[in-house]
Amino acid sequence: MESLQRVGEVTQAWFVRNLKGDPWLWGVAVFLLGAGVLVSYSAGVREAYLNYGGDTEYLLYKQIQSVALAFGVMYYIHRMPYTKFVIFSRLGVWVSIILLLFTFYKGISVSINDAARWVEIPIIKQRFQPSELAKIALVAHLALVLARRFKQGWNTLELLLEPILMIGLVCALIYYSNVSTAAILGATCFMMLYVGKVPIRYLFFACAAFLVFLGFLYVLKVGQREGTAESRIEKFLNKEKLEDQPRNAFIAMARGGVTGQGVAKSRQRRYLSHSNSDYVFAIIVEEYGTIGAMVIIGTFLLLLYRGMKAIEKPKRPYGGLLSAGLTFSIVFQAFVTMAVTVGLFPVTGQPLPFLSKGGTSMLFTGIAMGIILSVSRGELEEKSV
Repeated sequence: MESLQRVGEVTQAWFVRNLKGDPWLWGVAVFLLGAGVLVSYSAGVREAYLNYGGDTEYLLYKQIQSVALAFGVMYYIHRMPYTKFVIFSRLGVWVSIILLLFTFYKGISVSINDAARWVEIPIIKQRFQPSELAKIALVAHLALVLARRFKQGWNTLELLLEPILMIGLVCALIYYSNVSTAAILGATCFMMLYVGKVPIRYLFFACAAFLVFLGFLYVLKVGQREGTAESRIEKFLNKEKLEDQPRNAFIAMARGGVTGQGVAKSRQRRYLSHSNSDYVFAIIVEEYGTIGAMVIIGTFLLLLYRGMKAIEKPKRPYGGLLSAGLTFSIVFQAFVTMAVTVGLFPVTGQPLPFLSKGGTSMLFTGIAMGIILSVSRGELEEKSV
């Protein structure tokens, strides 16, 4: 007993000494990453039998590997002063644009939906989605642009030349292969424009310009996924016929009830496609019930509250805008994914941050969370001075 107590004390001391920043944010990150391992392992039964001969342990190993990588990246980045990200913000946007253009012409299609969203790193043969890098880079750069003019006025030309053109260009390149990601990123950027004190009249102008630009893209049929997006919207509006995927998700959630079926006791995980990625929330509800779902929703709301608190510091607009933008990006994607699962939105194909199976999304979620923690660490260190 004494040895266990000693281990607990040593572990607690290590956390206090090494994990700086908002402890609530650390708690959210650790809880969601841990829950992701458990939930993804249970929900991956269908994929394991379809692609890996029933080897669920292989998917568990991959998920633990992704979680460890995300945590490691998060830990490393949170120790960096957030002001250093200023150096990489503009560079990151242009690197993202180059990678998105490369994906436009030479992107790799995977078997899922035949979307050319991936780029393969030549030597290590590792694939990743440039759109994930673009989301973080654009938010970081937009935070810098808005912070520089936080106490100054805007005119139409200035708004058009820097933020709107940059947002439009990045979102247009993402739109080509992933309509829903472009829409979520666009919404995040407009939230940042509002929080960054861009006058309402200019926001209406920016919104109008964005919609006109989107209309041109649609008319010119430049997107790979326009047909898929239209089909999903039509199926969503057709309430008389329910597709297999949402029907199985509804069955799973109905079986969950208040307290759920229990850990790893989901039945619908055998029939629900993408049960460990896009529709992992349905398995959470089935196994942990409404109570478990409310815990997950409450955790993301806590993340939103703690991540947005940095914007309250008027003397440090860059850190506040950076934390608010990245927090909103994570939480907005989470709620869109959950809304799709319960039938409030058309299917988007977005993973649930922290909880869906690992990959590019897990890695860049860890990067975003590390930056948010870096901002909160800067706040706490300033208070202690």
